[in-house]
Amino acid sequence: MRTTLSYPDDQNNPPTSYNRLTGDWLLYYMVAKRFMWKIPPQDRPDVRHSIMMELADAQNRKGGLPLPEAAMYRIASFEVADYWRTKKRSPNMLSLDGDEDADNDTGLATVLPDDSALDLDAWVDARTFLLSCPKRLIQIAFKRVKGVTLENAEYKYLSKWRKREQKIIPICG
Repeated sequence: MRTTLSYPDDQNNPPTSYNRLTGDWLLYYMVAKRFMWKIPPQDRPDVRHSIMMELADAQNRKGGLPLPEAAMYRIASFEVADYWRTKKRSPNMLSLDGDEDADNDTGLATVLPDDSALDLDAWVDARTFLLSCPKRLIQIAFKRVKGVTLENAEYKYLSKWRKREQKIIPICG
């Protein structure tokens, strides 16, 4: 038969309940609880624990002597101020998909191009290049794509255009 440690009112006081705190930790909790209205609900547990730990550390630094109530409130207010200072300095993390319950479906996934999408910028650049390119150079390019051997004059013409379009890298000395 398996026995477990239980408290008289287990349904109302689960093992992680703050109602089971005693001594200094209960006092730290009561101080931290007074400042929770200043913190957004999603961050309250973290800030509550930060306040409680900072109060315990302050008491340990003082050699275990009890802290005055005013000092505990001051430490708690510093922790809340530190939370907001950190929050203000951190970059905003917005959802790139927008609201899930919004009617429009223009999230990030719908506007990112996939591999099969047409690259319009490259297409316009290539078209602009082809419009200004000599017809003879285009004919040579088609021969190269098809695998046809170039004549000597065509090879020289292609070399001339390659040298002309080469970017010169400046050498710093």
